[in-house]
Amino acid sequence: MTTMREINAMDKCVKALLGASKVAIFSHINPDGDTLGSSLALHRALVLLGKQADLYCENEVKEFYASMSGARLYNKPTLDCYDLCVACDCGDLGRLGACVDVFLSAPHSLNIDHHKTNDRFAKVNLIFSQASSTCEIMFDLLKLIDEKQRCIDDEVAKLLYTGIVTDSGGFTYSNVSAHTHVVASQLLKYDFDAAAVCEKYLKSISFNKFNLKVRVLQNARFFEDGTIGIIHFTQEDFALTNTSEEDTDGLINNIRNIDGVQVAVAITDTSVDNSFKVSIRTTDKVDASAIASTFGGGGHKNAAGCRLNGFYEDVKDKLLKACKDNL
Repeated sequence: MTTMREINAMDKCVKALLGASKVAIFSHINPDGDTLGSSLALHRALVLLGKQADLYCENEVKEFYASMSGARLYNKPTLDCYDLCVACDCGDLGRLGACVDVFLSAPHSLNIDHHKTNDRFAKVNLIFSQASSTCEIMFDLLKLIDEKQRCIDDEVAKLLYTGIVTDSGGFTYSNVSAHTHVVASQLLKYDFDAAAVCEKYLKSISFNKFNLKVRVLQNARFFEDGTIGIIHFTQEDFALTNTSEEDTDGLINNIRNIDGVQVAVAITDTSVDNSFKVSIRTTDKVDASAIASTFGGGGHKNAAGCRLNGFYEDVKDKLLKACKDNL
């Protein structure tokens, strides 16, 4: 149910976007389909309304998402100052990475997100934790910005649909609601190949990523009578399969989907010694964000993440204890 706080935040976002002429839009570090879809859709919508806008992200857009309309426009500013900065799908300022100074430079800021652990870091915070994705929220926002929906064309619709599909696991996660399907059905009225979007972002896998998947899954470890599953991506795995950290996306679901597993954890070696990226996926019986928050991370009930430092076995043991405590 939409609260009065959320309604007020939506109204403030509409006024801020309509009143701004120079806008900077930010995606989170290691961008995924939702932060890209919502940011790129907002950028294109504002341009269609005659406004000037730039896109920022600490990292380059992954090859997997490089074909998304407008992806090449990131970090190529056309303006030297902004009257409004907008963060899309960012749970905290840390998710902006090295772009945080630009975000803080504007007199007005918006934070549009669906993470329940969002710490409301902007002047106006539009947080719908019940939404499937930030793209779902963005569609509602763009409809309010322009009643004639001139700012939503085929490309904007495709971008929003891509974000919803990728962040909802193809409409399979628990935060998918009747409203999610209503938004998707309205987007499908536009002229783009929805089946191709699902094929590319939900099914397609490179041969190298397939080899990485086989290599890592055969070394999966299970604990607590098979209720907790852990996989580990090493730098050696990446080297031997000609892959990288970005190729780990989605592979954790192969553990989460096993009958009886309630918590799946993927621990990924980063390029920094003794530093690990951790992804957590759970059933509805376990809160993934509660596990991640133990280590300063966050996310959603069934999908969350954090970063830990230390030796692998120590990191694994700490995570295993947090998982057990939340079973």
